[in-house]
Parts: sequence; structure tokens; C-alpha cells
Amino acid sequence: MNIMDNFDICVIGGGPAGYVAALKSALNGMKVAIIEKDKLGGTCLNRGCIPTKVLYSKAKFLSSLKSGVSGFHIDKYNYNYEDIINYKDEVVSTLVGGVGKLLKARNVNVFNGTAFIVSAPVKKDNIAAVIKIKENNDNSEIEIAASNIIIATGSSPAMIPAFHIDHENIITSDEILNIKSVPEDIAIIGAGVIGCEFANIFNEFNSKVTMLELLPSILSTEDKEISKFTHKILTSKNIEIRTSVEVADISAGGRGAVVSLKTGENIEAEKVLVSIGRNLNTGSLGLKEIGVELDAKGKIKTDAHNETNIPGIYACGDVIDGPMLAHKASYDGVIASENIAGRKIEKNYSALPWSIYVSPPIGTVGLKEGDKGLENIKYRVGRFSYAANGMALAMEEKEGFLKVLTEEETGRIIGATGIGADMPELAAEITAIMHFNGTINDAEFTIHSHPTLSEIVPEAVLDSIGEAIHKYNPRMFKK
Repeated sequence: MNIMDNFDICVIGGGPAGYVAALKSALNGMKVAIIEKDKLGGTCLNRGCIPTKVLYSKAKFLSSLKSGVSGFHIDKYNYNYEDIINYKDEVVSTLVGGVGKLLKARNVNVFNGTAFIVSAPVKKDNIAAVIKIKENNDNSEIEIAASNIIIATGSSPAMIPAFHIDHENIITSDEILNIKSVPEDIAIIGAGVIGCEFANIFNEFNSKVTMLELLPSILSTEDKEISKFTHKILTSKNIEIRTSVEVADISAGGRGAVVSLKTGENIEAEKVLVSIGRNLNTGSLGLKEIGVELDAKGKIKTDAHNETNIPGIYACGDVIDGPMLAHKASYDGVIASENIAGRKIEKNYSALPWSIYVSPPIGTVGLKEGDKGLENIKYRVGRFSYAANGMALAMEEKEGFLKVLTEEETGRIIGATGIGADMPELAAEITAIMHFNGTINDAEFTIHSHPTLSEIVPEAVLDSIGEAIHKYNPRMFKK
């Protein structure tokens, strides 16, 4: 088979890691190809971050109509869920189209198909890699050559044979975004981030929600206080949460599907959402054949520059170590691109933020209590409540708190987590402070506009040394 074209970089995968790497590489003056088997934007744009936030925003608005606010009493309202789904599709289409236009404007060659790495690059001999592409439109095969490869193929919802996922009544996070009506009831298997977000959404749309979690708590990887607080909020909305339960089987039947527990109990629901994690999309790339090293979890091993054990092959996003987050994936893509361009920049996840969109939302960055990274660090904890913030009270958003960790010796901010209105945005400010190794003084002497929720940040930071301005602390008055 003849080589169709030669590129400086071939990016495999068009999600947040891949398309950002392609755009950055084009800005760096590289000739770039990108291969995507589905739609540009990957899971995040098509079946994850963006479409779920459309539903979240609509659910939040519906919640305000149902609960009302001071001085307003809304007796009648209605909604059309199919119209909401159509709007979600419009948002996704707009953003996916925008990615395509950016790639075209920067002369990135886009191939729609699946990739197989025929041979790896040999840098010492200046030999390019060969990548076979099976194109989606006619199943024809072509080959291209590239001096460097960036693997950014992402992940897919995990499947367990005993759960008999039929993509109709027993579904994953991919299918649930496209159902045209709200189910009367829904059982959600798994109470991690995805499970909790969809539980919150469908509860607001009046589904009866039952969550089934194998572990002793929901959001088990989060701060324990955040987990308990979220559990309390969700149950207060009449969401049934059952922890330490094991599902034996899920089958179609009854009004939709039946979940069978190991105890012998059966739970019937119109829909069952299986949200038990994600699998890596690396099995068909030919990595084993060319000698790319994987870790015990099957993730691609990379160094601080996101380069694999084979010079010239890089990997980014879900397929390498670290949390499966779209913004982390995009960051990985930039790191790989910059290193290919010769800038030798090392990745650093110490100020990596993440968010969970329940109501109110959760925002976290850096270390949190219980993390292994704190074992050899002496630290202090500061807290500040939304109930003591003027803007939160004005917005009728007094539920929540921010907790900040500072290092005793240096005063450096090393982590924060919280739950409350716009908490992901507050976490973004702390992320910026941490990125520059900021301290308690940096937070205190940064002027915050009043009244804003952002004033919670310096108050929580100062509370770590007992000096929050708008919080009584007996430590302040000890002689």
C-alpha cells in the first residue's frame, strides 16, 4: 500500500486531548493529521461534559420554579423534555462544528475512520511511523506516515456481561442523554460522579431515583465531608441511596428492567443506568505489536513530557495515568505538542481542579483530607460557610461551605474542596493561586469585589490560621 502523505504529527483521537493537541501543534508550525472514528469533540463534547451540563442547567431552573424564591409564587409551569433534548443537540452541534472549523482554518488534515499503527517511528534513523486508516465512508484503507504520534483515544462506558446492557432500557451514560422522555423511575448503578449527576438531574424532572452503590459511601474518592454532605442533600430530595449493595444481574422485564441484588431482592424500574466506570479505547491500535509499554491498569506509560517508552510516540488524556477529566486531557495534549516542538515542558497535576454538578455543585483542586499526599505534610484546615456570605444570602444560596488546606511551614495553599453555588468557579481562583505557589498572604491581599461569592475564598484561607474576618474563632482571642 502506498503512503498517501507525510506529516510531522499524527493525532489519533479527536476528543479534548486530541483536537487540542492538533490545534496547538498547528500553531507550532507542524503539519498535522488527526484521525477520529466518530465525531470531533470526543465523549466530552458529544456524550459527556457539555450535554450533561445543558440538562443540569435546565434541571436547576426547573428546581427554582418548583421551590420558588422569596416574593415569587409560581402556580403553573410546564416543560417539554424533548425540546430540552433538541436544544442539547443544538449546543453540541454548534461546538462540534466549531472544532471542525478551527482545524480546517489551521490546515489540519482530518480523517474520519479508525487507526492502526503499522510501525513505530525510529528517531535515531529518521524513519517515520506508518499509520493505517480504515475510512468510515467507504471502508477503504489508506496509509500515512508521521514523524510523531499522539495517542488520545479516550475511554468508553464500562460493560459487565451480567448487566445485559441493551442500550434501550438498560443503558449507559451515552444513551441516557438521548432518551426523549423522562422515565417514571430510574435505578442508577454506581454512585460516583456520573451516577450522582444524573440522579440529581432526573430527580428534578420528577423521576423516582434509586441509587445502588457497592462501596460504603457515595462519591467515595472525594473528601469524606463532601461525600456525607452530598448524601444528605440528595436524600433530602427523596432520592433513595443504598450503599454496600451488590448487583448480581440486570435484565429486561417488567416495566423496563429488573435489577437483581445478591441478597435476592429485585428492584424494577423503567430505566436502569449503569455508571460503574470507563474502559480505555486502546485495544485496536496495535500498541502491543509495536512495543508500547502499559501499566498494571492497562494505561499507557508516559514520562513527564507525555512521551512513551518509544521515542516519538506520545499519549494523552484518559489513556494515561491520572483522573479522566476533559481539561486534564487538553492540558496533556498541550504538553505533548510543546515537547514535540522542542520546548521540554514537564506536566504538573498538583493544581488540577475538578467539578461535580449536583445541586449545589462541588469544586475541588489539589490535595484534600485523606489523600496519601498529605502523609508527610503538616497542614491546617480553614472553613467558611456560604451562610456567612452576603451575596450567597442575597441569592438565597446559603447552603454549602469551602474548606482550604494550607501548609503550616510555608503558608502555601495546597488544596481546597467545597460545595455550594458556583463552587467550581471559586475553585478556579484557588487553582490560579496554587499554580503560582500562592500563600495565605496572596489570597488575603488579593482584592475581591463586594458583594461576591468569591469573598468566601480569602475567608476560608484565613480561617486556616484562625484569622477569618467574618467568622468568630476562639483561637483569635487566646492570650
